[in-house]
Amino acid sequence: MVKVLLSILKKDKQMYLFIILGVVLLLFPEKIAQYAPYIVGIALIVYAAINIFVELRYPESEISLGGAIVRGVAGIILLMETEQAIAILGIVWAVLSLNDVAEEIDDYRRTGKFRIVGAVSIVLTIIFSALLMLDPFEHFAFHVRILGLEMIAETFIHHREK
Repeated sequence: MVKVLLSILKKDKQMYLFIILGVVLLLFPEKIAQYAPYIVGIALIVYAAINIFVELRYPESEISLGGAIVRGVAGIILLMETEQAIAILGIVWAVLSLNDVAEEIDDYRRTGKFRIVGAVSIVLTIIFSALLMLDPFEHFAFHVRILGLEMIAETFIHHREK
């Protein structure tokens, strides 16, 4: 997720927003976790609305109307199901992380390029995802901290690669 967002950022000044956001996630994980269902729910609804509009207005676009609708529904569910929203978010987050791991493993297999840092990242992601799936309420704030660290690290890695 962070890599996708970083690819959108083209100006060097915008990378500082990611660093600041990463620091906020590190310093206030419990508060972020408390409001995460609302933040993510609203973001999904806005994302869905924009994508639905663009797809209907410009049918030649490559936007998935079905994907936009599903994201909008997920956003509404997060806003409505506030008591279980952290569990929903945590499990979805874990599944998406595991999907990223699966792609990384496939890339290693295809390219034959093995990196110890990448392997450690894969193992840690699997462990953290399993913890998040097993007890999302207990581990969500910890994962917010990890996301903050990841945002800061990926920003510097992305900037160094340019």
